[in-house]
Amino acid sequence: MKYDARKLSTEEQHLIRKIAVQRVFDGESAAEVSRSLGLGSRTIFPWLRTAREKGIEALSPKIRPGRGRKLSAIEEEEVKRWIIGGDPRQYGFDFGLWTRQIVSDLIFERFKIELSVSSVGTLLHRLGLTPQKPLRRAYERDEKAVNKWVKEVYPKIKSYLITTLAKLCVTVYKYSYLVDLQGNTPWLATRYSFRRVLV
Repeated sequence: MKYDARKLSTEEQHLIRKIAVQRVFDGESAAEVSRSLGLGSRTIFPWLRTAREKGIEALSPKIRPGRGRKLSAIEEEEVKRWIIGGDPRQYGFDFGLWTRQIVSDLIFERFKIELSVSSVGTLLHRLGLTPQKPLRRAYERDEKAVNKWVKEVYPKIKSYLITTLAKLCVTVYKYSYLVDLQGNTPWLATRYSFRRVLV
């Protein structure tokens, strides 16, 4: 059974290479080793050539080139603390919600490190911070009045609707329709069979 080695860590890939080459050096056939480890039929041959020419340690993972991160781990945690701990107005910005541009500006202001907006997005994702849509509430909202309405007014409206619906059901039933309050499709009795009626 073949599997995708790209999903394995670098250390696991190195271990598979080393085991495969060592088994071939110990006398097993390359085809048998490839089959037992789930490798492609031609995968093992470049590894064998490298091990014969440069030694088995040449199969070890190489340092991957690339630019390092601009912010240290401590600075990244500081950015996370800023975002979780407050809003941008506390740091002198006019807007009350965090944007990638505001985070970029704050990083430059505090650390003198310039990050692009897309790099800030990558940083925020790496820190586990996701975009959140703020709850929209009126500035004039009165929590006491809302709670009073939910506890006193809403139950009255609900009971009124239930009694009105019950009266409607009785009226409809008089005209030979059966209305089910549970949401099921009602049945209409006819002479020889029952037929469903959509209400």
